[in-house]
Amino acid sequence: MGRILLIGGIGAGKTSLKQMLMNEQVSYRKTQMLDFSQVFIDCPGEYLEIPRFYHVLIDTSHQVSEIWALQDATKPRTFYPPKFAKVFNKPVMGIITKVDLPKANVEQATSFLTYAGISEPCFQTSIMTGEGYDPLRMRLEALNGLQND
Repeated sequence: MGRILLIGGIGAGKTSLKQMLMNEQVSYRKTQMLDFSQVFIDCPGEYLEIPRFYHVLIDTSHQVSEIWALQDATKPRTFYPPKFAKVFNKPVMGIITKVDLPKANVEQATSFLTYAGISEPCFQTSIMTGEGYDPLRMRLEALNGLQND
């Protein structure tokens, strides 16, 4: 089974994304340490926000098939350094969260992910409306299909 590493700043929606895709009850809880499940490795936002923890993300990436990098569309800044996605020897997908909120700026969030070295298209998601989750579910199915062959 292909495993996915979820990275992003504090409050970007990594755990909520995982809960939504795994058909779990969506409830906020602060991720305190790497959280390993059969499909996802969910990491605390501090691992991206504090550069001395980058090595944890890089080391953990060796255990996954791909990385999903989340950017909160309501945040006026990014925590991704320039071309950060290039340090991983795995595909990195961009996911923009909270696109339904009034302060959402999808174009800016897309530019932040591009700045990080992530190629478009970036998936736009909303936990409130369910927007954008079907393509991610299909990606999960495709990843797991590839692993079972």
